[in-house]
Amino acid sequence: MALRRVNLALIVASLVTIATAAQAAHEEPSMIHGLSKVVGGVLFELPKTVIEATANEPVIIGPIVGVLAGTSRAIQTTVAGVVEMAAAFDPWGIKSTD
Repeated sequence: MALRRVNLALIVASLVTIATAAQAAHEEPSMIHGLSKVVGGVLFELPKTVIEATANEPVIIGPIVGVLAGTSRAIQTTVAGVVEMAAAFDPWGIKSTD
């Protein structure tokens, strides 16, 4: 029963992430979206990937694959968030169209 709840939570989180990514593809970079990527990459990506890999892979291989893949995904997501925040940084208002 608990595994079904985890799977349901992961499916909902994945759908939200996909919808956010599709929406972000059509928007300008923002500090808040970049910050959410950084926080998500640092806090949630590693445990999420370890849980997914442990559920899908054999007993010993699953956690190892989860840690390696989770670390890679966490670094990618964090760097993407930092790059988006840097792209959105506009201290003098040069990008504004007022």
